[in-house]
Amino acid sequence: MTADFSSPSIGRAGGDADAGAPRASAGRIGGLDLARGCAVLGMVAAHVGNDGTFSGPDGAWEWLWVSHGFPSALFAVLAGVSMSLMVTARGRIPWADVSRERLRATRIRIAVRAGILVVLGYALTALDTPVVVILANLGVMFVLALPLLRAPMWVLGTLGGVCIALGGWVARELALALPEVPVVGLLWSEHYPAIAWMGYICAGLIVGRLSMWSLRTVWILLATGVGALIVAYRLQALGVWEGLDPSGPWLTTEHHSYSPIEMLGNVGVAFGVIAACLVLVYPGHGVLGKVARTVLWPVTAVGAMALSAYVAHLLVIALVGSEMVWAPSNTALVALWLGLLVGCGLWRWFLGAGPLERVLTRLSSDAAERWA
Repeated sequence: MTADFSSPSIGRAGGDADAGAPRASAGRIGGLDLARGCAVLGMVAAHVGNDGTFSGPDGAWEWLWVSHGFPSALFAVLAGVSMSLMVTARGRIPWADVSRERLRATRIRIAVRAGILVVLGYALTALDTPVVVILANLGVMFVLALPLLRAPMWVLGTLGGVCIALGGWVARELALALPEVPVVGLLWSEHYPAIAWMGYICAGLIVGRLSMWSLRTVWILLATGVGALIVAYRLQALGVWEGLDPSGPWLTTEHHSYSPIEMLGNVGVAFGVIAACLVLVYPGHGVLGKVARTVLWPVTAVGAMALSAYVAHLLVIALVGSEMVWAPSNTALVALWLGLLVGCGLWRWFLGAGPLERVLTRLSSDAAERWA
């Protein structure tokens, strides 16, 4: 028997299951917002946290190694999930009932959002912080995902597997053969190459086809995530046994190496985090569940306005200066975390959607109404 999350507003921000933000958008999936919040806070830690890489062991938190690679991959997987959910109105419309008109309108909305992300990404890059901004690359991935929104699951799985297996190598070869080209060059850029990262997007598009209110989905994600990790590291062991260099481009687990092993492992971790977050916001846990959702509300709020939070942390880095990244302090990290948690929590509670999220929604929805 499959337990169902879909009784009134389970796992959704602003639902009746427990006290939520009075202005939170109806129908948001709380578990995904929680996972997205973890991804944003993880990327903040990767940028300003002290794990000992730059400043030595004094004052370092070695466990911050988890903030390198995993959060940005999770962010990309969740972007794919969100695109699938846009097609089905967050799962309220069965896939079989999605009309051609709705699919066209959704593609227009995503295309407009992609353009905004590209422009915003280049604008933030112009601030000249040490941070490699992901937004423009993500915008290119949005465009590449447009023809895949209605693709069969096996096509998404096959294409995602090819991108994970070969995308990093193709991107490196193209970077050697081709000059840097604005926007198009993001397909093979040194950081977040869209050719490889479409593996994460495809994984997210598949997850978005599943019911976010079913415990069966949680078990599928957990089993698939664990399986991906096992396969990744067994492949690495097999490659070493065959005489390949474990630190080479095909077998390394170094973060942001875009090797098949690193990327497959990242997908496994992303699936596990999403599954855990879906469970954490499940109201069926009674009093303990209500306490957990209350405690996690600020993180969920960060995830609900992830773009605004991501941009805000880059603006802080630009204002403070590059030393915030090159000479990181965990005191600064905690202060930035608290600022985002409190700021996003209060904004979400009193005002609802984040400022940049409002812009994205308004412009993309207006475009869809005009051109669909």
